Amino acid sequence: MKILVIGAAGRVGAMIVGELGKRHSVRGADLHEGQLIPGAAESVAVNVTDISSLHRAAKDQDALVYVAMGRQDGWGSTGGWAESHFDVNVKGLYLSIQAAVAAGAHRVVYASSLSIFHSYLDHGHELDERAPDATDAYGLTKRLGEQVCEAAVREHGIDVVSLRLCGPLPDEEYAAYDGPMPEIRTAGSDVASAFVAALERPVRGFEALVVCGDREQRYVSWDRTLDVLGWEPRADRTQEVGSG
Repeated sequence: MKILVIGAAGRVGAMIVGELGKRHSVRGADLHEGQLIPGAAESVAVNVTDISSLHRAAKDQDALVYVAMGRQDGWGSTGGWAESHFDVNVKGLYLSIQAAVAAGAHRVVYASSLSIFHSYLDHGHELDERAPDATDAYGLTKRLGEQVCEAAVREHGIDVVSLRLCGPLPDEEYAAYDGPMPEIRTAGSDVASAFVAALERPVRGFEALVVCGDREQRYVSWDRTLDVLGWEPRADRTQEVGSG
């Protein structure tokens, strides 16, 4: 399968492109011209608010993986940070899907977040039944992004999987992490396997699924993700990460 990964040089992109590239032909797209993206068969520059560059990037691709990110500096502020997340998570996502569909893509995988919920730990075993309710700029734009995906399914008849990520960390950071709530952090290798499954499993229509490293499901349930994608977290800090 030919896959366009938008945001391929970003934090989540770096976790998944290598694994996707072992199984598919990956065109890695990010903002900067000439940026080499490890694991991608080719690298292209793209601006997610520029439909012309998106059409060029999407040409001949079978699927779209959208892991683009807004600004990380100035977290929670206006004056650039909030605006960038609306640009990337809503406008950019909409335009990217339109370009991908025009090029003939039939599947989209969107990097959403459990931040779409105001307090996901309070309802961690009921998230599949709850409506997203975040009001902060980041959580709000991520849940608006899911609405963009649902609309695309209705408009174009494509299949979209929205992966609601929980604390994704590269494997080496996951293994060394000693901050709050280590149980719910998700290793990059587990994130990558979720994206692989979301692309390859016969999912139809729109699915929104939890991807969380809580192996024992003490705080957050991923039962439905197991049912739909056959995915479960395998990384274990007591073993070598990725050996799971």
